[in-house]
Amino acid sequence: MSEPGTNNIDGQGIIGQAGDAAAVINRSSRSFSIASSFLPLEIRTKVWALYAWCRSVDDAVDHATRESDAAMALRTFAEDLARCQTGEPLVHPASEWIRPLIATGQIDVRHARELIEGMRMDLEGFTVNTNEDLELYCYHAAGTVGLMMTSLMGVKDRSAYRHAVALGVAMQMTNIARDVLEDAQRGRSYLPGIAKVLEAEPERISRSVAEILALAETRYHIAIKGLGYLPWRCRIAIRVALEVYREIGREIKRNGCSVMHGRTVISKRRLAWVSTRALLSAMKTNFVMTLRSVTNRNLCPFQELTMTDSSDSPNSFLPCTSNQAKQVAFLGLSLTSIMATVLFLLVYVNPKEDVYTYLPLIYSGLSAAAAVLFNRLSARYDKPRSEQA
Repeated sequence: MSEPGTNNIDGQGIIGQAGDAAAVINRSSRSFSIASSFLPLEIRTKVWALYAWCRSVDDAVDHATRESDAAMALRTFAEDLARCQTGEPLVHPASEWIRPLIATGQIDVRHARELIEGMRMDLEGFTVNTNEDLELYCYHAAGTVGLMMTSLMGVKDRSAYRHAVALGVAMQMTNIARDVLEDAQRGRSYLPGIAKVLEAEPERISRSVAEILALAETRYHIAIKGLGYLPWRCRIAIRVALEVYREIGREIKRNGCSVMHGRTVISKRRLAWVSTRALLSAMKTNFVMTLRSVTNRNLCPFQELTMTDSSDSPNSFLPCTSNQAKQVAFLGLSLTSIMATVLFLLVYVNPKEDVYTYLPLIYSGLSAAAAVLFNRLSARYDKPRSEQA
């Protein structure tokens, strides 16, 4: 039960290319499309493929005209996961997206099976009576995606897993709060204790939505504490996705949790502001973390500053290198350029004098170009830990 969209399966079943997967995410989710643009290209194409497969599995249930068709599609998806491991021909064309990720061991097939189980819970009418039921459903529907995403980003530390699950669960809870009416019209309810949403009192629905958003907020906090396990460029992308989704919940709360009037949508202007703010926050954290790793040999360069529980912290401590010094310098310049871009845009939108005309816009473009350049230069010196040791 995630954002509705359509899969990208043509009449000949020819899919699986990065461009096809990109079209799916661009059409189905503005939030994830924006966030994924910050990922390194190699990881980005894998994330697009995983998203496209997850979307297809979701659509097999949401868009099926008959329950039997949906059940057969899920069974085919599940059987194709085994075929991905053995190299046998696949039956469902959308399985081509996930085949290379499973065949090369980049994701755990068990998590893919658990996601399919989540879609089966939808199909069989899983009843959410308690918060524990809600948590279980959200794990299958999205926590599993968090685990697979973390694996695609190259994270091996199992301590990161609970943070990945927390982010997936938080996003799914936000989805549920946003889509109450849409789900009710499909005959579904994910509000604990409210089986028939269309017959429930609006006040009761609003209270339930507020409680779900409060649960989501606690999990967003857990997710943020685990961002330090990710490579720094991936950390930026995930922070943007997190804050954009978090803003949907905040907008729902600003509207008094009145969700029975339709889906809450964030304006493009607000979306741009939240994305920029998240980007600045992530860049600042990366800059400070790398700076600390350069000035203090006892600090791990990938440790998240917000972590307070030592059991959640990466446990390898590495000496700083000349590459790290160059990385932090270019990262700082990139952050400064991003801030300059935002400031020049503000000047352009609210000019103090008419003489400014398009000059601030030109400066903003130049600053943005400089930010990209410095970011690329910084990435050149972002070496794996084994190379830094």
